[in-house]
Amino acid sequence: MSSRALDRTLLLAAIVFGRASAEAEESNPTNVIRFKTYVRSNQGVVRCGIFTEKGWLKNPVQPALAAIHGKVALCIFSGLPSGVYGISAFHDENKNGKLDTNFIGYPTEEYCASRNARNAFSAPSFSDAKFKFTGGTLELEARMK
Repeated sequence: MSSRALDRTLLLAAIVFGRASAEAEESNPTNVIRFKTYVRSNQGVVRCGIFTEKGWLKNPVQPALAAIHGKVALCIFSGLPSGVYGISAFHDENKNGKLDTNFIGYPTEEYCASRNARNAFSAPSFSDAKFKFTGGTLELEARMK
């Protein structure tokens, strides 16, 4: 077998193995956080992000997108190491990929954070939203406002 043919065979094996590995992870995920949110309508989607303190509301460790059924959305984060995290989510009713705001910057779409963290005139703080994740499966929920 030529080296070129061997390279192609190894590449094909890596692709097939990678697919099988990804499918196995999806069917049996480990270290999962399930974040359930309640919204006012079934229109649009819910966009979530899980953050560490350093990247709070700017650089998610992992984003998630959830369909809405019966005014409930479920964002799932998997493969996470143990640590301290916070989750932020918003109801993207018009599916434009951003949290819409009015002319003074106040959100016009619903949003929430883990532990139902909320501030009256600013975004929720990480210290109010944080929780400790030690692995396994963790179920959290919050109500959009």
